[in-house]
Amino acid sequence: MPVSRGGRYTLGNVVPACASCNASKHNTEVTGWLRRKKLDERAFLERHALILRELGAHQD
Repeated sequence: MPVSRGGRYTLGNVVPACASCNASKHNTEVTGWLRRKKLDERAFLERHALILRELGAHQD
């Protein structure tokens, strides 16, 4: 959920994006934005999950 719509600043909720992508995403859910832009949603979600696992492993 976008922070502007009540989402939290947590690793699981914040989506890394360049300024251009973040601006075009506005305050929509990332999956809806991926579909609208015709981007590979599955690849993005798999990569996001990998990044979250790696970040979690380094917080110990």
